[in-house]
Amino acid sequence: MIKNQKAWLLTWEWGGDHAAVEDHIAGILRPRLSREKVGEIVDSIYAIHACSVSALAYYSRRPKANPYTSKWVNNHYYCGDNPSLHANFVHKLKVTEDPDSGLETIEWVMPPLYKINHTTLERELVRGELKQSVTRVITGPLSDREIGRYKP
Repeated sequence: MIKNQKAWLLTWEWGGDHAAVEDHIAGILRPRLSREKVGEIVDSIYAIHACSVSALAYYSRRPKANPYTSKWVNNHYYCGDNPSLHANFVHKLKVTEDPDSGLETIEWVMPPLYKINHTTLERELVRGELKQSVTRVITGPLSDREIGRYKP
């Protein structure tokens, strides 16, 4: 069990079943990575899932031509349309595994969200901390979930 960890949590978000992704969690990155490095990783992961190999090769030499670049908005990165990949700095990250059921639960807390009041120039709370969780099948590198999609 992993608990009470700070991390950059990468998640797939979508609107509607037509754009649903099999696994909500795209990755967990160490908390000390710089914001710029996290943006580069988000760009790369999204491109790997959205582009052909020839497009990946083209964009590797011409990164400014890549249409899939992340944006920093409200203290998190997002990349793409529907589905989109998001990177949020979270705390109280907790992962529990249940080997009997083959499921793991990932819980985390999103920090409060603020906005600037343009009249007073003071920071105002938009929402407090937000607890979230996802339950998914336990997978590992080259899991059957990934391999199974391409079996003849």
